[in-house]
Amino acid sequence: MRPLTLLGGVVATLVVTLLVPVAPAHATTTYTWSGAESNVWGNKKNWRPEGVPKDGDAVELGPGPRSNITEVPDVTLTSLSVSGDPTAPRAVSMTGEGQVITGSLQWNGGDINTDLMVSAPPLDPTPSYIMMGQSPMRFGNGTSRLTGHQTLTINSTVSLMAGLAAGDDPWLTFMFDSNMRIASTGKLLVDPAAKVLGSRCCSGATSTVIVDGTLEVFSAIGATGYTARFDELGIDLAGDVVVSKGNTLEITGGPIRVGGHAINGTVGDASIKGGGTVDITETDGEAYDPDHPLLPDGTLKFIEDGEKLGLDDDTVLRLGPYSEVSGVGSIVGKGSVELAGARIRGRLTTADGVKASTEPGTQTTVEVWDRTLPGQTGWLTPAGGLRVEPGSTLRVLGGGGRLIMPDKATLEVPAGATIDAGGCCTDTGRVTLQKGSTMKIGQQADGQESEDPAILRWIELGGQGTVEHSGASAWDLAGTTFTSGARITGEGTITGDLPAGPADIRPSGVLTVDGDLATNIAGIYRPLMATLRSEPKAAGRLVVTGNAALSGRLQPIGDTTYPADRRVTVLEAGSITGGYQCAVAGGMILDPAATTIGLRAIGARVSDCLRPAARSVLSATFAGSRRVALGLPDTASSVLVEVRISAAARAGTLRLSAGRGTVPFPVPRRRTVTRLLEVPVAAQTKLTIQQSPRARVRITQVGYAFP
Repeated sequence: MRPLTLLGGVVATLVVTLLVPVAPAHATTTYTWSGAESNVWGNKKNWRPEGVPKDGDAVELGPGPRSNITEVPDVTLTSLSVSGDPTAPRAVSMTGEGQVITGSLQWNGGDINTDLMVSAPPLDPTPSYIMMGQSPMRFGNGTSRLTGHQTLTINSTVSLMAGLAAGDDPWLTFMFDSNMRIASTGKLLVDPAAKVLGSRCCSGATSTVIVDGTLEVFSAIGATGYTARFDELGIDLAGDVVVSKGNTLEITGGPIRVGGHAINGTVGDASIKGGGTVDITETDGEAYDPDHPLLPDGTLKFIEDGEKLGLDDDTVLRLGPYSEVSGVGSIVGKGSVELAGARIRGRLTTADGVKASTEPGTQTTVEVWDRTLPGQTGWLTPAGGLRVEPGSTLRVLGGGGRLIMPDKATLEVPAGATIDAGGCCTDTGRVTLQKGSTMKIGQQADGQESEDPAILRWIELGGQGTVEHSGASAWDLAGTTFTSGARITGEGTITGDLPAGPADIRPSGVLTVDGDLATNIAGIYRPLMATLRSEPKAAGRLVVTGNAALSGRLQPIGDTTYPADRRVTVLEAGSITGGYQCAVAGGMILDPAATTIGLRAIGARVSDCLRPAARSVLSATFAGSRRVALGLPDTASSVLVEVRISAAARAGTLRLSAGRGTVPFPVPRRRTVTRLLEVPVAAQTKLTIQQSPRARVRITQVGYAFP
């Protein structure tokens, strides 16, 4: 039997044809089944009054002799009433190749095994309901001449209500691969405690509820705290699912397809709303066929690339431990998505306004099924933010799995939460923080104190966003791919190595790396200077227990005005290799040591990035001009020199120039004066010293600056 396609052409054509009700050609007669002579619908002796129901008549079926009615033809009724036999649950049924159209349906027991449409008035304005009496109800235990399976089509409003026998057993069972279609004009009102089952015996397509109109979990008295269950059923969603606040619709066992076309051929906008919860516990069904990626399979599938599923009224969509998502689509609106062990194997985006979170005690997986098909590439993009709850794991599998945090989105990984790649170490899963996004890691959950750290394991972490750390975390990364502009900030303890690369590191307190640190030439380290000038260490600084492999530049945050020669420690490490190329710290200069990096106060403010480079430039007694080589790189913008003048017979002036202007220095009579001077330099230009009168001059290079 062929798989059911989303709103298949045969079904759509059939519904279009039957939307216009047929007016009765005669006065309505209500026929009651007696089964006096046989099981055959067309035998007039089986009816009271004697005759055969025609278009425009009403029919009542109930317990009695030979109540398994057969050979039901095409017929349009004003109303149809079917009641089961509580003493013999399968004793009442209607079966046939025809299609029954009824204006009104009252069904409270027994089996209907024909194509059935509940149409709109004016056939019959009487309310329609399906209400479990004292015997079960089953639909579709027969065959259709049109499609090979039978469809219950709802074209008006039908209520699935609690009845006398409503309990743990299913209220309504769809047999084999029979289906229900809620047309664009239809509405199915489902009691909050209803149970609907697809038999799924024993192979073939899953029975499907096709929603072009509205499927609503509804209570006339506003009852809450209930769960309506659709078990072993697929859902084709191009219309609305409405669940009132405080209630849940649980869908288990069938494939779910989002999108498609409404009856008039226009694109349908699927939505879930009402403020309650839709819990997709399991998606199941046919196996995935890579050659036909849009065929039904065991997933929640976005049928068209870019398909949108609306989530409104703060409604919750829960994706449970046996559910899978495929296709390229987004969940938009205002609501939340709970990832409770689902597998994301397509490209799923949760838009701004839709919050996503994992569920404690579960493991949600992002994985690739087919790299060549966008709908099977395993990308999760939570634009509305994602929180990995304590006690849960988000697994971004190697082989191409991607978690992408876009601009303004926040990824929360608090204490006790885990993001991993499921293995190490080639082609690992990637977590990418795009520009403007933030990952908050290590925080204690509100009102809780977890002894477990936040864990990042085997993933590749990168991008241009911000890592905001607090508390405790454990890092065992396969690598990082940070780009310039990325930030790492915060305080607390990272257990493991931090390959920061070009990231801008900005500790807000003491940020301990219990492992090794590695930066590169594009990186910037921005310690936070202490408010009190007497503090010997920066308030926000790195403490590395292993080796700190340093490069890039140091640019502290805060006031760098200190008394001359005061040293402030800005980084501590077990050992240091390499070093920062320069520091942008007006009034201070880099002062590295074996296990610390410090800034030392000097008597001059250099606005560019100053690199220490102490060496003697000149020591001589003369009058007139001298030129000396500086040996500076072409990128240097200025040189900082210490000038000491003594033994001048009279007052005068010393002038320093290096191709970009002249810096004057007053020469006092018979006194010794020392001063730091910043002299602008041009590439490959020597330092020219001119003085008058004769005096002793000693010039020492302190460092040079870059733009």
